[in-house]
Amino acid sequence: MKHSNAIVNTLLLSLQESENKHSILIVPGGGDFANAIRSIDKKYALSNDATHWMAILSMEQYAYYIADKSNVTSVDSLDNINPGLSLLFPYNILKRTDELEHSWNITSDSIAAWIAKKTDATLIKLTDVDGVFNNEVLQRQMTADELESMGRTCIDSSLATFLKNNKMDCIVINGKEPERIVDAVIGKDAIGTYIKGNI
Repeated sequence: MKHSNAIVNTLLLSLQESENKHSILIVPGGGDFANAIRSIDKKYALSNDATHWMAILSMEQYAYYIADKSNVTSVDSLDNINPGLSLLFPYNILKRTDELEHSWNITSDSIAAWIAKKTDATLIKLTDVDGVFNNEVLQRQMTADELESMGRTCIDSSLATFLKNNKMDCIVINGKEPERIVDAVIGKDAIGTYIKGNI
């Protein structure tokens, strides 16, 4: 989780140096906290409802971690997000709306896509690899249909369908390379995988 702090600090610095104002909303993953829930579920066979809300609370825990390691503004609402960098605490929003499937097929990937749809935002998915690989080759561009046909990748199994159904695109970038995230935010070509759902 250490690279989260580097990402946030690099984004803050880059936004301060940029002449253009961007609104960036960080949707935290679950990280080690979600993995702990997976282990508990495997051991005790919890219900889908229980694991769903526990996993979302793990995203909330990760948000507290990021907030503790940076001075980023925290928000728990999608209303009136200000220019600059904000960190989302997602539990209350998701609990109030409860529009997503309760299963391990839905992770923070699909949750971030749902939030991007609600806010009409560009979806930039951060992971620990350079993007989506097929036969060890980085795919620079692909459709959501192509992603869906690949089976297991660095993205949850529901994201491709969500992108297709909502005609959304997504950029998958290595979160250990903060400069690539900045390039994607400001519209430069960034190393990663560009997924077209809006076709």
